[in-house]
Amino acid sequence: MGWIVTDIYEGIDKFYSGWIWWNLFLAFIPMLISFKLFRRKAIAPFWFAVACFGTGLIGLVGLESRLPRLRRFALSVVQGIQTADPSTLLQLLWLAGVMVIALGISVWLSKHSHTRKLWLWWIGLVTFIAFLPNAPYILTDILHLIRGTSAGTIKIWVIAFIFIPMHMAAIIVGFEAYVIALLNVNFYLQQKGLAALTGPVELGIHALCAFGVYLGRFLRFNSWDVVVDPSSVLATTLNTLTSKRPVAAIFFSFMLLTVLYWIMKQVTLGLKLRIHYIRTGQNALE
Repeated sequence: MGWIVTDIYEGIDKFYSGWIWWNLFLAFIPMLISFKLFRRKAIAPFWFAVACFGTGLIGLVGLESRLPRLRRFALSVVQGIQTADPSTLLQLLWLAGVMVIALGISVWLSKHSHTRKLWLWWIGLVTFIAFLPNAPYILTDILHLIRGTSAGTIKIWVIAFIFIPMHMAAIIVGFEAYVIALLNVNFYLQQKGLAALTGPVELGIHALCAFGVYLGRFLRFNSWDVVVDPSSVLATTLNTLTSKRPVAAIFFSFMLLTVLYWIMKQVTLGLKLRIHYIRTGQNALE
């Protein structure tokens, strides 16, 4: 049995560096936010806290894979400051300005409690939209599986029975977070008497997420770059929307998201109905 454990450990050590956990962490964030924004009473506070704690643990495990990138970023910032690089100094000035504005808004909200909830809701909505593409983004992680297993350094049985099932499970769970988040949006629209907007809103979100997936996978932007480096995000966005090849890739992603979301939505609602039947003692076959 020792050789089985050894083969699995060697394969994981060569192939997985924690990125799948980090991407799952980012996928769960918009789902958790969606419950707070659109369906607050769906989860008891205790279980919501447990879900947040579990998501935080997943993020800590996945953070290890991001440490080299964070070190490179910190080193580039330090070098930029030492050399008085204008772009670095401008970026730091921008971040300082954002922090001052955020602090000012926090102080103002503390003095106007009647508008605090409304402001926090809108801030949460912006955060939700910014992080939502991270959930369907996990579909593109199939590239890591292909690259990691095509080198020929991992045993075939480990790939077939460990990596592929584990990878597909992570992709399904991550995409399910996207489905649940949108179902919460649908529930909110129905509660507000806007059920007719459900279809257009879903398609609009798919389009935004397809664009976000393109920016993340091909241009390597992150959700926080909207705040950290908005000028680059804006310039890249304008350039992308005026180029044929990126638009074609985004359109393909949009179609893929639309089809997969519809399938997973039916599965999710079916499972929910099945659980309801079990709880009420009904026979689903009747």
